[in-house]
Amino acid sequence: MVKILLDQNIPAPITDWLQQQVKDSAEITSTRNIGKDRMTDDEIFHYCQNRRMIIITYDEDFQNPLVMPEIPGYGVVRLNIYPTGLKQTKKALLRLLERYPVKEWEKASIVVDTHKIRYQKK
Repeated sequence: MVKILLDQNIPAPITDWLQQQVKDSAEITSTRNIGKDRMTDDEIFHYCQNRRMIIITYDEDFQNPLVMPEIPGYGVVRLNIYPTGLKQTKKALLRLLERYPVKEWEKASIVVDTHKIRYQKK
């Protein structure tokens, strides 16, 4: 089963909402749920790698090879949207799910912009 960790910057209600969207195809949790809401980006990245988890974030550092040379690791989904509210986040994730099933997020670097999705598989 695909495991996904939501970064601390993703709105808390997205955890349950996304779980409902993906049903049994993935297990969704967040840094808040695991008590890790103050981890650095590097700590979050390595936490995900050690547990074979995909990270969902707004933070562009997770796709910058100068900051994270091992990217995409087990998988990174960056939501490059503004504003970063609940409604916009849901809309971006729905667009991603319509185009790429959760299983295809593994070992991929994905950027969801307002009007396009950039997908690169390692």
